[in-house]
Amino acid sequence: MCTQQHNIYRKVRSALSYLMWTELLWLIFNWISPWKLWSDANTLIVCTLPWLILFFLIRYIKRKWEEEGNASIGCLYTSTWMTVPLIIALQLFYLWISPPFDNSKEIVYEDTHYRVTIVYGFLATNTDFIRIDEVFGPFHREVYQSERYGIDTKKLNSTTAIEAFLKQQKQ
Repeated sequence: MCTQQHNIYRKVRSALSYLMWTELLWLIFNWISPWKLWSDANTLIVCTLPWLILFFLIRYIKRKWEEEGNASIGCLYTSTWMTVPLIIALQLFYLWISPPFDNSKEIVYEDTHYRVTIVYGFLATNTDFIRIDEVFGPFHREVYQSERYGIDTKKLNSTTAIEAFLKQQKQ
C-alpha cells in the first residue's frame, strides 16, 4: 500500500515538474520571440508558475532540513510557507489590475494579414490605444501601437488601407 502511494506521488511530482519546465520554456519563448501565441496562456502561467516553483522549493528546503537539522534551514522552511498568503494576495492584485478580457478589447478589422484592435483604457486616467498586429496563422506580432487620438479606425477596413496607414506613420 505504501509503495503504491509513493508511486502515485512520484507520478504527480514528475507531471508537475514537466509542467513547470514547459511553462518556463513558454515564458522564455514569449520573451525572446517577436511573435506571440495565445495570450490567454500567459495569464494561466502567471497564476500557476509561482505555485509550482514554491512547491519544489518547499520540498527541497524540507529535504535539506531533514538531512542537516540546522535551525536556520528550519526558519527558511517556515518562511517559505509564510509566502503562501503573499502569493495569493499578489495574484488577486494582478487579477484586479488586469482589465477584463472581453470588455477591454474590440477587434475592428481582421483578415489573414492584419488585425486592428482598440484597447480601451482601464481607469479614467488611462487612454485608449489602437494596435495593429501582423497575423501569420496562430501567431501575431505587433507592428503599430499608439494612442487613439486622431485615428479614424473606420478607414482601416482593408489590407491596402492598413498598409497605406503604416507607410504614412513611418514618414
